Amino acid sequence: MQADDIAALSAEDIAEFGYGEHLLVFAWRRMDAQGADAAVMPEEFAQACGEDAGEVFNTFCAFLKALAFAGRRPLAVGEPGCLSITADEKMVLTLIAAAQAEMPALLEAHLRWLAEPEKRHVLEIATGALAAALEANGLAFTRPAADLPAGKECRIAVA
Repeated sequence: MQADDIAALSAEDIAEFGYGEHLLVFAWRRMDAQGADAAVMPEEFAQACGEDAGEVFNTFCAFLKALAFAGRRPLAVGEPGCLSITADEKMVLTLIAAAQAEMPALLEAHLRWLAEPEKRHVLEIATGALAAALEANGLAFTRPAADLPAGKECRIAVA
């Protein structure tokens, strides 16, 4: 991973993430570094999801496989313990948040950016399953910002 791959998110931005976002980034990074059998994974998911931990973890693994299968390119994943977040990690978190928040335009935009057209449906199904599994276990993601940037006005010229 190169320095260019790290998004410039401040500690305040990262602090806005909920437990679900932190869990997925932590798990994704740990699995990327140590493989899916990383010993800490079952414990972390058990704390977050109780008796549903195995199912949620397997759904997350299926999501990552769908992301790899459908992806346009390899995604940049940060190192475990790094306080920065990559632009790709943020995009994936926004994809899941858009699915949870039922924001179809934002979901479709991220699917188009992340996945090849002919494989997009696979990622969409996996994203929906993961979003539902997380939400069912109280891990609702931070709702994505509206389509217009904050602080900007939309002006319509009237003739």
